[in-house]
Amino acid sequence: MDRLILCTLMLLTLLVCALAGGGRYNVIQALNADPNIDLIEIEEFQVLPNICHGKECPKYTDVEDVKLPSGVKLRDYPDMNWISSSRYDAVDNSCLEGSEDMVNYYQQLYNYFKGVNTMGLLMERTVPIRVIGQIDPDTGDVKYCHLMFFIPGMYSVNAPAPLSVGIFVGHNFEKRCYVVSINGNYSWKRAMKIHKALKNFLGRKKVDDVVQSELILDIYSGYGVPNSKKYSEVLLCMKVDEFY
Repeated sequence: MDRLILCTLMLLTLLVCALAGGGRYNVIQALNADPNIDLIEIEEFQVLPNICHGKECPKYTDVEDVKLPSGVKLRDYPDMNWISSSRYDAVDNSCLEGSEDMVNYYQQLYNYFKGVNTMGLLMERTVPIRVIGQIDPDTGDVKYCHLMFFIPGMYSVNAPAPLSVGIFVGHNFEKRCYVVSINGNYSWKRAMKIHKALKNFLGRKKVDDVVQSELILDIYSGYGVPNSKKYSEVLLCMKVDEFY
C-alpha cells in the first residue's frame, strides 16, 4: 500500500511539473496534437485555429459586416505563395470526384513537401487543400480546375522550385473573401450549390466586385476522416487589380 501511495505521489508530481513547465504550453493539446509537430512548436500551435490540426494554415483577419447572415464571414487574407498544379479538366462537372488528374497532381504536390524540389527540402505539409474551379458564367459548368497548398511562411520568400513538371510556385495577392463553412461531408456538387447561393445573396446586396467565375473550396480534413469531423470552406473573393 505504501508503495502504491508513493507511486501515485510521484505521478502527480510529474504532472504538476509538466503543467507548470514554462507556464505557456498546454500539455493536453500537446498530447493530442499531430505527432509530426515538434514539441517546441506547441506554443505556436495554440494560436492556430482548431481546424488546422496543428499544421500551418493561412492566416486571416475577420472583417465585421453587419449585413452578412450568420453563416457567412468576411475575411482579409494576406499575400501568400502557393504550390499549385497545372490546370486540369473537370470530370462530370467536378474538380474532385472521379478525376485521375486531380489524384496525380495531389501526389506531385505531396512529394514537393517530401523533398522533391530543387533544394531537397523537407517541409511540413500545410492545410487546407485548396481546389479552385473556374466556372462558366453563362452555363454554370466548370471550365477547368487547379489544386494547391500554400507554402509555409518560413520558406515563402525563397521557396524551392518543384522538380515535377506539372506543378509550379505561384503568388496570390492579398484579397478579401466571403467565406461559408461546411461542417460534415463535402462534395463539389455541394460546394457549387453554396457558391451559387452566395453569389445570389451578394447580387441582391448589390455587391458586384467579386470574382463570380471562381469557386474556391478549402478542405481541412481529408479522406478517411469521419463525416462528423470533416470541415471545409467555400470562398468567393473580391477582385484584385494586380491579378485579374
